[in-house]
Amino acid sequence: MKKEKKIKKLDVKETKDSKKETKKKSAADEKKEGSVLKKEKSAVQNLEQADSAIDLSDLKKLMIDSALLYQDILVLPQTFTVNETSYSLYPSELKALDMIGRFSGINLTQLAGKLGISKSAISKCSSKLLEKELIAKEKSPVNVREVVFTLTAHGQVIFNQLEAVHDNLFEPLNTALNGLSTQEINDLHRIFLTISASLVEIIDRV
Repeated sequence: MKKEKKIKKLDVKETKDSKKETKKKSAADEKKEGSVLKKEKSAVQNLEQADSAIDLSDLKKLMIDSALLYQDILVLPQTFTVNETSYSLYPSELKALDMIGRFSGINLTQLAGKLGISKSAISKCSSKLLEKELIAKEKSPVNVREVVFTLTAHGQVIFNQLEAVHDNLFEPLNTALNGLSTQEINDLHRIFLTISASLVEIIDRV
């Protein structure tokens, strides 16, 4: 009988201890969850503060700097290697080579017209490509007094690489854009349409 009472007392004690432990654990969990929620709330508040802290003049400067960087990239020379020979070509040369590749047998006047530049400018550009032996000139089969341009074998190899080289040049930008959601892309498109329209309006006023 005494033994049974002793066992009952031990059971009661264990139950009480278990309840205390559970209560302590629950309090600790609540404290932990409260701490996590507090941190999350703080992070959201910081993000909101950061967004609200952006000044309109800073945004304009960022847009202008980005446009200038893009322009700087567009005028950088590109290097091509064909049969262990390296060619460093500027954008104007690449545009001319690309147009000659697309319209083999094009003359100087036609080339200048398609590129939207003067005859003197395209003459300098074509001279550089001739020196590098990437294009060749020959008499037109239609008019013997007229000279037309065609690609050489090396020029054709570079022409075939142009699209891939352009994609590789802007790979970091393409990666960043591919990481955006459809909604973000739509929002960016809408924003840039608005900006573009306002810039056109400025030009029309001048």
